[in-house]
Amino acid sequence: MKNIKLAFLNIKKNLRNAKELKSAFITSIIGMCINNVSFIFLWYNFGTMIGNINGWEPYDIFGLYGFSTTSFGLVCSFFYGIFNIPRYISTANFDKYLSTPKNTLLKVVTSDISTSAIGDLIFGIICFLIFAFVSKLSFLQIIVSIILILVASMIFFSFSLISMSISFYLMDGENISSGIYGMFLSASLYHGGAFTGVLKAIFVFIVPSLLIGSVPVEIIKNLSLKNISLIILLATFWLVISVLFFYKSLKKYESNNFFGYSG
Repeated sequence: MKNIKLAFLNIKKNLRNAKELKSAFITSIIGMCINNVSFIFLWYNFGTMIGNINGWEPYDIFGLYGFSTTSFGLVCSFFYGIFNIPRYISTANFDKYLSTPKNTLLKVVTSDISTSAIGDLIFGIICFLIFAFVSKLSFLQIIVSIILILVASMIFFSFSLISMSISFYLMDGENISSGIYGMFLSASLYHGGAFTGVLKAIFVFIVPSLLIGSVPVEIIKNLSLKNISLIILLATFWLVISVLFFYKSLKKYESNNFFGYSG
């Protein structure tokens, strides 16, 4: 509980610091919302021109961005420290997170926030509301959607942590970690109807991009306890693996740092 309290204090401090520069804070939020509009405009028009694509209707793109950008916004708005891991390693700044007995992972992930990601969060919520209205979602579907947003956030957090933790093993870890993360994020924002067969299996079970956007939309459209249970099970799996991988990788930093090296 003390570790969780410390994490909330870090987040609160980061938000307070960000809001001190009010104009930059507001501009970054609005700018990100505008940037996201261009993507959804592109895919929605693509859907209207092509029509139904493997069961995906044009308006489903609002659901895709509702789930994916909301989960992205939740994680990056409050746990942006994940993406600083490669820089902390290369500059030996990880030392300050190892100098106290507090939970290392919580200290690292709450060390920074992204104000522009708040724009993603707002944009994602708006997209989901549009999707819910157009699709005429039932009360049960809305409740399940909220659960799936939390599940998608877990998966996004987990794979991002794994991607950034790879930097512990490589000299040029920052570029490689960013490349793996970029592949994961890009695929999550593509039209869900474009993924079928083996390609879909890869981006569900190996690189879980579709689990933060496309799969939740498909589950909501065709509610199934089996599929809901499966995505929750996969989210739990990725979370456990990511935490274990982080701490295993952290031992390499501690070992190298002991002998006078960083990263």
